[in-house]
Order: sequence, then C-alpha cells, then structure tokens
Amino acid sequence: MKGFVKREKFVTFSILAVTMTAALFVTACGSSSSGGSKPPVVGGITVYPDSATISENSTAQFTAYSGAMVLAPTWNVVSGTGTISGAGLFSAPGTTETDTIQAVSGSNASPQITINVVATQPVAVSPAAVAVPAGATQQFTSPAGCASTTWSVTSNLSANPGTITNGATNCGLYTAPLSPPPPGTVTITAMSGGNSGTSTVTILFSNASLNSLANGANTQPYAISYSAHDGSSFLFVAGSFIADGNGNITGGTEDINTSGATGPTSTSISPSTYTVGPDGRTTANITTGQGTGVVWQFVLTSNQHALTIRFDKSASGSGTIDQQNPEQFGEAFALGNYAFGLSGVDGKGHRTGTAGRVFANGNDTFPMGSGILDLNDSGATTTPTNVTDSELQGGFTTPDPSTGRGTLTLNCPSFEDVLGANTGIPGTLNFVYYVVDNTHLKVVESDSVAALGGDFYAAPATTVNMSGNQAFTVEGVDTRGHRYGMGGAFGSSGTGVLDLNDDGTLTSPPTSGTNVSSASPSVNANTGQIELAINLTSGTDYQFAAYLFNYTTASGLPSTGAFLLETDSNVGVGSGISYTQTGAAVPQGSFALNLTGVGLNDGGEQDIEGQVTTASAGTVTGTVDINDVANSGNLISGEPLTSASAIAIVGIDGRGNPLTLANKFETNVLSYYVVDANSILLVEMDPLRVMTGTMALQF
Repeated sequence: MKGFVKREKFVTFSILAVTMTAALFVTACGSSSSGGSKPPVVGGITVYPDSATISENSTAQFTAYSGAMVLAPTWNVVSGTGTISGAGLFSAPGTTETDTIQAVSGSNASPQITINVVATQPVAVSPAAVAVPAGATQQFTSPAGCASTTWSVTSNLSANPGTITNGATNCGLYTAPLSPPPPGTVTITAMSGGNSGTSTVTILFSNASLNSLANGANTQPYAISYSAHDGSSFLFVAGSFIADGNGNITGGTEDINTSGATGPTSTSISPSTYTVGPDGRTTANITTGQGTGVVWQFVLTSNQHALTIRFDKSASGSGTIDQQNPEQFGEAFALGNYAFGLSGVDGKGHRTGTAGRVFANGNDTFPMGSGILDLNDSGATTTPTNVTDSELQGGFTTPDPSTGRGTLTLNCPSFEDVLGANTGIPGTLNFVYYVVDNTHLKVVESDSVAALGGDFYAAPATTVNMSGNQAFTVEGVDTRGHRYGMGGAFGSSGTGVLDLNDDGTLTSPPTSGTNVSSASPSVNANTGQIELAINLTSGTDYQFAAYLFNYTTASGLPSTGAFLLETDSNVGVGSGISYTQTGAAVPQGSFALNLTGVGLNDGGEQDIEGQVTTASAGTVTGTVDINDVANSGNLISGEPLTSASAIAIVGIDGRGNPLTLANKFETNVLSYYVVDANSILLVEMDPLRVMTGTMALQF
C-alpha cells in the first residue's frame, strides 16, 4: 500500500527554465556583469530563504544550493540600493524599498529573490532573516545584550519550532527542529524594555532529519516497504534500518520476496550512506550483507515519514518509510481487530490482491472464525477468481526488540480446493512483519508460493460501516492483463465522480457534473466485510470488498480508511484504498509526491518521486526524480518542473482536474482527490501511461 496513514504525514523549491537578460545582473558594488556574455539560465540553483521582509539597516543571510550541495556563487543585487557580500549576507539600506537579489554559478542562475525593506523595529534582531538546516544552530543577537533581552521562538501551528537559549551570558542560540514545521518558517522574538523585534527563520531539511538516535538511548529505527519490478519478476521488500542523523545508515535488515525465485531471502543492511537535500529529497546508497547495492530515492514529509522509490537500474518500484516506535514493539497485535490489504503475484506470476481482517486474542493467535479474507487472482482460471474465506485463522511470533521484526501466519482452509491447482496458493500463507507502532505493521510474504506484501492497521468493530464522504484510488490489471488505474470520490448522498484509465482508454465525469449515480456500502456485522457497490450513470457497475481501519491524520485527529479489493468481472484484479474526506479545498503548500505505474509504449514500470509546491494562483513548481529504466533506460534525477505545470480548482466531491506536472522529459496529466489539507490521491488521465499516487503535505 502506498498510503500516508501515519502520525506525521505526507516546499518545494522551484527552478523555472527561462532565460534572464544579462543586463539585469548587478554586483554588490553596483557594477553590471560583463556586456555581451551569454546570460545564465535560471535553473539548477535554489536560494533559501526564497524571500524576506527585514527592517532598515538590518541584515539577512542567504544560502544557495544545487540539490543537496551548498554553493559558493556570485551574488548580485538586481535592483535596489542594498548590498550583498560574497558569502550571501545582504545589508539593507536606511530607507524602505523593495530589493531583488540573485545567485549565479557558471551558466546557471537562481530565481530572483525579493527582499522587502520596512521601517526599523524597536528591537533590532540580527540576522533578520536566515535559513537554518534541521537540527543545526544559529546565533541571534540584539543591541540590548543578554542581560536585558528575553528570547523566544514560535511557529504558526502547534508543531515543534525548535528552541532558543536565555541567560545572562549565553542567549540567542537557536536550535532548529528535525523537520520544518508548518508553514516552513518560525519566528524568533527578542523582548527588551517592553519592546520587541523579530527574525524569520526558514527551516530546511538536512541529514539530521533522518535520525534514529535523536532520543539518545531510545533508538528509533525506520521501517521501509516497497513493491517493485526488475524487468522479469515482481518483488516486494520490507525491512528496518538505523540512520544516525549524519548521513550514515549504520545497519538494518530486510526481507525480499521475488516471484519466480526459489524462495524469499532475508539479509542484513551493511553500513551505507544517505544525503538529505533542503527540500527533503533524499538519496540513500544501500549495501546489503550479500554485497549487493541498491538506491532508495525518497522525499521526507517530516523526520518520521517519507514516500520512496527504488532508484537504480536493477529495479523500479514505490513504497513508504515510517519511523518505528520500539516502545510499542511488545504491543504488536495487541488484543483487538486488525484490517489488512496485500497485493502482488501468485505462484505462477498472476497479479493477485487480498484484503481482510483478523482478531488478535492477546495470546499470539487469530482464532478460527474471527477472521475473513477476500482474494482476487487475475489468472486463477480463464476468468478472474474471487474467493472469500470466512474461516481465516492464524498466529504470530513476538517481534525482535531491536528491529520490530516478527512472523505471522494466515491459514485459509478453503483455498486449497478452490485455488491450489490453478495458482499454487495453498491454504497457508506465511509472512514477515515489521512493527511501525501498535496500530500499524508492514508485511511481506516469507514463503515461495506467492509474493504478496502490504500493511496491517488496527480496525474498528465489525459493526461499523463506511460513512461520510470518501476519496479512493484503485490499481491493477484488466481482464486482458493490461494495467488500469481508477480514482474517485462520493458523498453521503451516494452520488459522486470517478476517473478510469484502462490501458490508455479514459473515462471521466462530465465538466461540472457527476458520473456516479450511486455508491452504497453495506457492512456484514458478523465479519466486518463491507460490500461497496459503485454504479456509473453509463450503466457500468463496480463491486468492492472493503475493510475499515483506524489511523491518525497529520493534524493529529482520528479518522478511518478502508482497504479495497475489486470483486467484479470488469477487471482481472484491483487493489486500492479509500479515506474519509474531511476537506475539499485546493491543496496549497509544499508536498511530497509519489506516482507509480507503467508507460504504455512498452508497458514497463515507471516510478516518480519528488517535491511539489502549489499556490493559490494555480501555479505548481517543484523537482522530481524518475525511474524510467524499463521504458527509456533512464534514471532522471533532480528534474525541475516547467512553467507548464498547473493545478485546476476543486470541483464536485473534492475532485480537481487537471493537475499538470510537466518537465522536459514528460507531462503527467492527473485528476486529484482531496482527502484533507494534508493528503491528496492521484490518478493519471492521459493515454501515455497508467499511474496512481499520492501527495502528502510537508508544510
């Protein structure tokens, strides 16, 4: 599952590929750049802060980046009377005005940065604006000195803004939090003699943002899981690793199940390295105990969560990373209900999906008769086979106290007779699990009869039905074995909107209208299985088995989602997820992005990860990383979105179309579905590729 249901969820810097005229460049001393030279192209350089408001005669410190690397560029004052040093320290004039600056390095230039110079504050704080990497320190001063100044730091919301020291001889030393709080900045305030002054600090992601050791002796590893394709086989990976906050992964473990292999493998993660950029985009070069190397490219939404893709030429895939809570390892599968959604392939390589729920009795057992599992196998017979086993049972082992790794078994008595001969799936499925916390576990199959993986979440009582507005996505293969993606939303009235991309054939709602005539969920109070019927105005009917789970939103509020398994004959197999909608506004802010699917020219896997910023005017900026090895043979890193990127306003049921993400290599035309201010679901609606995905708020 590629969802974003975690304690802290799922910003971006923009580099527009346009040419600036050479006459605009002015040095700090006021001289123009050399006439007749070719002007640098805006791109490849990002400056933080990306704007500033400071008072007369104050200073602002700017830093230029190329990806994760700090540059030493040439700084230019493009307009205004302020000056800027070679180290990026801007000095405001003694009059109010608007200045612009720009950084130039080689043939590249940053976008122009606007600095508003306003009237002097009662207490001057230096620097008046600055960017600070997560976990780093910055010294602030005021003319009154430590004995007469009280320092404080605040953010607009309840997120951690960091800390600042007070004392007669040691004051004004600010320590940034491990990830940017909303809206990406904090305010430093100095109080003296009843007066005050402020400084605005832009917080950047850094290596410290990926830190298992931040709580001292209480090591908090990270759990990773992703599905991928290596060109010939499907694989699912789950594991746990420790990051030291300084760019080193000191160790870990992972389990891999590859279809067509002799069986799953379990291996250690050897000492490896990672680099976090200021926008949260991260590259991790992973070495395993078997001597093999892979690359994870991911984008942090916070120091606790990330969206990831496999980013090497051996495979392409997508998944998530979540910080684990070792204090809750011993509470894995505590007494209560759990829902699960798993997908992958059966023993003969057919696309397969399962969803269901179990009851943990507090004694390492899922008792017979307390669980249910739906399975949809795209190739079990000449037509897809749907099987429901209401006698599901099983058990699990206590997890390892350092990694949260344990094993579990799901025993499905009816499978052997119905599916065994056609798929090789027997009545017993074995898994390895990794605990994120006592409500969430990542799993990967640990036997050779199938390659399935996904997530378990704590679930409500069996009597609870799906209610309220819902947004959902589903992906899988149609009856011909071709990829399809679906996205939709429906309200409590039952009407709604649905987008379908079936191998490039597109179905969408009419402009400013609906195409879902009814959507009716009905719960079986004995098993907790929800039969969800979605009927289109065209007469097409879709049927799903749905299983509710509980999660906490990024805003800290309890909510519900549901694992979906398509059970009609329209497709071979379809697996998905839905969330209860609590908002329907146009998404604004900085987001982590993930898209996964196939290019339709040759059907090869493609995965995209990146950072996207949306603004009220409909503009979209950002940077993406693309694994297109299966189609073009290319790994595309750090590619800026172009000015053709844009987002349309939200329409009926929180649906927006189009969200266009354009770069020089490709253009993704998407429909989006708002879950809340922090989370958006995506489905690609163009004939060139089939992809689904998410956007998760950074700040």
